[in-house]
Amino acid sequence: MALDPAKLAETFREEAHELVERMEHLLVDLERAPHDLETVNQIFRALHTLKGSGAMFGFSALSGFAHEFEALFDRMRKGELKADKAIIDLTLAACDHVALMLEPGAEVPPESTRPLVESLRNVGGAPSAPPTTSPAPAPGPASPGAPLEAAKTFLIHFIPKEDLFLRGSNPLALFEELRGLGDLQVFATPEVGPLDSFDPERCLTSWCLVLRTDRGEDAIRDAFIFVVDFCDLRIEAVDGELTSGDGVRRIGDILLERGHLTREALEEILRDRKRFGEIALEKGLVENAHLAQALTEQEALKAVHDRRREEQSHASIRVKSEKIDALVNLVGEIVTLHSRFHQTAARKADGDFRALSEALGRLSGDLRDTAMGMRMVPVEEMFRGFHRLVRDVSHEVGKDVNLVLRGAETELDKNVIDALKDPLMHILRNAVDHGIEDAPARAAAGKQAVGTVTLSAEYEGAHVLLSVEDDGGGLRPERILAKAVEKGLVKEGAELGEQEIIQLIFLPGFSTAAKATSVSGRGVGMDVVKKNVERLRGTVEVSSKAGLGTRMALRIPLTLAIIDGLLSRIGGDFYVLNLSAVDECVDLTPAILATGNGSEVVDLRGDMVPYIRLREHFAIAGNRPPIERMVVARIGGRRMGVVVDDVLGQHQTVIKSLGAAFGQTDEVAGATILGDGTVALILDVNAIARHAIAGERAKTPTQVLP
Repeated sequence: MALDPAKLAETFREEAHELVERMEHLLVDLERAPHDLETVNQIFRALHTLKGSGAMFGFSALSGFAHEFEALFDRMRKGELKADKAIIDLTLAACDHVALMLEPGAEVPPESTRPLVESLRNVGGAPSAPPTTSPAPAPGPASPGAPLEAAKTFLIHFIPKEDLFLRGSNPLALFEELRGLGDLQVFATPEVGPLDSFDPERCLTSWCLVLRTDRGEDAIRDAFIFVVDFCDLRIEAVDGELTSGDGVRRIGDILLERGHLTREALEEILRDRKRFGEIALEKGLVENAHLAQALTEQEALKAVHDRRREEQSHASIRVKSEKIDALVNLVGEIVTLHSRFHQTAARKADGDFRALSEALGRLSGDLRDTAMGMRMVPVEEMFRGFHRLVRDVSHEVGKDVNLVLRGAETELDKNVIDALKDPLMHILRNAVDHGIEDAPARAAAGKQAVGTVTLSAEYEGAHVLLSVEDDGGGLRPERILAKAVEKGLVKEGAELGEQEIIQLIFLPGFSTAAKATSVSGRGVGMDVVKKNVERLRGTVEVSSKAGLGTRMALRIPLTLAIIDGLLSRIGGDFYVLNLSAVDECVDLTPAILATGNGSEVVDLRGDMVPYIRLREHFAIAGNRPPIERMVVARIGGRRMGVVVDDVLGQHQTVIKSLGAAFGQTDEVAGATILGDGTVALILDVNAIARHAIAGERAKTPTQVLP
């Protein structure tokens, strides 16, 4: 089967980008712990993979640059260099250059690469060797007569996947590299099968290797670095005689098959109850080397057997996100179809039919949870990527800031994570630039010289709460209000509460920076944050204490595809509200309405709750029912009611986009199809509240201008 070079190149780019991101994380870690040799080794191995894979897939320029990059870390592994800020700055710039070289269609001229290459070679005043087309050979094995007091014997089980050859890997070249480390013995275990089904492009052989070397296990793993993701690799340090476990073939059978033992000798040994190897050596029936070979082959066969037995439970595959999105869409259609089925069963009042509907509902619910779980990924990778952002911004503004991560194992929909990167980036930039004070100001306030920004994630019901908290000086409401008046965003003399003033930072064009820099001060950022978060049906909450710091909390739904909704009705139209934001439902009786004294506020058990009549807000014709129902939702830490004609109950809601024609209707988050085929609109209560408040403020000249 012919392989598409374009697909191979795209696969390489995807994996190479992952390597570059991982290296960036490791470099930031290395700056904090410059003596951590394991981090240096991990970066070296990543570069080794990048270099070899780049050459294999035709990215020769990238491979040559990665060689220079790798040579620097080879010197660090040998203890010739120690990581410092200059080296980290240089290597992060080199990572950026590699990312540029990986862009499809990018043509990076050699003259833009040359300065970086020279810098990499001249770190520490001792230039590295010029680039070569292959890694320098490792020192050869010690001569037979040389003492090997520090040497160890390693048993290596190398069981490649069947597509090893298709990936361009050659095991013979790998074994030659291992021979450069010491004394190597190789035992192959082919499993070809019937010749009529033999495929020469599939690797049907596994290997058991015995290596005696003084180079250590890391050097052995480096030799397998190009194939480590495409094989089952086990390396064991063994002392004394090799012994076998419970293999799939007996030692005697292996020795007999190889011609190292006669049938008569085998039967004589089997009459004794001692261990087979011990008897064979005692009687001189087999040589020690042949016994060791049989033992290692037995281990290799056992490994093949175990791999095939456990393959299903340990297999993992890479799936494009588009395919998972398509699966989630299909699950959504099944959920909609079940809703129709359930409604039909209820209408027919057939017990058997209803039981089948309930069983189908359980299965579709499990299928929904499984499909949604496939899109849930930890926020760790996104979080770790912000280490470099905070590092670069803090250096640019001349501050020393440490980023602390909490709850990185929290899982969120992959699509939500992608949409949150930019908002979190803006918030973190502002926390470092505006929130954290400079060193003299922190010293005067009795704080540590190093500022701290904490990025955390935690579950909160059907939401994830992402918060960015700094230990800086906090927001200054008087300064925010003065700047808003200066920019004409608020009329002079406006009487606003502290929270209302803080909300001004989300207005377009607002900034308190004295001058525009590459970091902030251009009046863009926080308004984009709020719009992007609300587009995800989330909210942004800000709290601040003078002299202690500021906290911004983003409350985001776990997923964007399927939600539990509260189905309601106004006239002949149906609407869905996100159930996770609903606190309670209340009948608006005359007694409850009277507690508001004619205003659109009611007293619920001592809590004054404002409300919005959706019939009037949406200008829906018709008369209100004698008793309306109010859905009380929590918005930005406060409770607010939306009044409908009737609440019909909980509804599993598959969210469908309204399309580009309704893109500006932010009060409607989407639509769903009910069991009878009727379309119901999904309402964004946050946007409804925002529009209602803006309408009230427009009537009051002392409030914020629209």
